[in-house]
Order: sequence, then C-alpha cells, then structure tokens
Amino acid sequence: MTNHTEGGGGGRDARFLRPRVFRASSTLLSFWVVVAMLAFFLGDAAVRGSWLFLAKWTAPLLLIGWGAWLLFWRSQVRADREGAVVINALRIHDLPWSSVEEVVQSAQLRVVLVGGRRIDCWGGPFPPRRRMTRTPEPSADAALVMEALREAATPSERVATSRWDVPALLVGVALAAFTIASVTLVHP
Repeated sequence: MTNHTEGGGGGRDARFLRPRVFRASSTLLSFWVVVAMLAFFLGDAAVRGSWLFLAKWTAPLLLIGWGAWLLFWRSQVRADREGAVVINALRIHDLPWSSVEEVVQSAQLRVVLVGGRRIDCWGGPFPPRRRMTRTPEPSADAALVMEALREAATPSERVATSRWDVPALLVGVALAAFTIASVTLVHP
C-alpha cells in the first residue's frame, strides 16, 4: 500500500518521508558495554572502600566514558524533509537538501555536496546485509530513505554549514584537565 504525499517524493511510500535518526546498532551496543564496564570498575572500588583509587581514577574513567559517548552514541545522522544533520564526534554538519548532490551507501553512509565535498557519516548505519533468500526491506537502507527525503524537499536558500560541537568539546577539556590533575596529584 503506497501513500503518496504532497511536495514531491517521486511517489515514494510515506514511511520514507518521516523524520529519521540513523545510527549503527553495533555502536549503541558498544556504548552500553563501555558504560557497564566503567560502572563495574567504579562500583567495585566504592564497595571495597578504595577511596584513593576512586580519587585517582574516576576522572580518567569518565574521560573514557565521554569518548565512548562521543564516538558511539553522539555520532549520528538525522534527516527530515528540510535536510540532514550529520554529527561526527566533535563536528556538526547542517546540510539542507538543496546543497546535497547525492547520498551514497558504501562501507558507511556518505553525503556528497554540490561542488564535490564529501562528508562521511561516522555514526551512520552500515549497509543492510544482502541475503540470498529475500530482499532486504528498502526502508532499512539509509541512503534510499535520505534520497527519498531529498527528492521530496522543497527548495531552500540555506547553505551547508559545519561547526564544532562546543558544549561537548568543553566537557572533554574539563574531563581532560581533571584527569591530569587527579593522576598527577593523587599519590598512594
């Protein structure tokens, strides 16, 4: 059953045109494994009463957790009818569809801008596995969904912009400073 929507879309199914957040499921699993390990190490030290260990290693472990959050959780691709937002660790790329030439899915999702600039999506999903027995669900293919959104987009005067993720960067700097302080100042 196909629902045709207004504003183009090339006759695509309506499920292609809803706003989406794309992430690789393996990265989410990796993030939670890191969080569980950090919680175990800190919890074990707290239960044992190893206050010196906690004083010295809490900041470095939190820095590791911040890095895992940055790479595995924060990195993502958001897409809707207005454009895509690609978050790669500490960089945020705001890409209106008028500035996007194509979206390609190879080993990772890649957005090619008008003018040839390429933006690799670190947190984007991996391509679906091709199975011999059945065809994968087309709505699972991020490149297809993003192309459908691009086709359905209304023209825009906005241009592609890239910026630093300042709040995340400041948290990292603060954790790095606390790590240096705790490792150098706390002695057994």
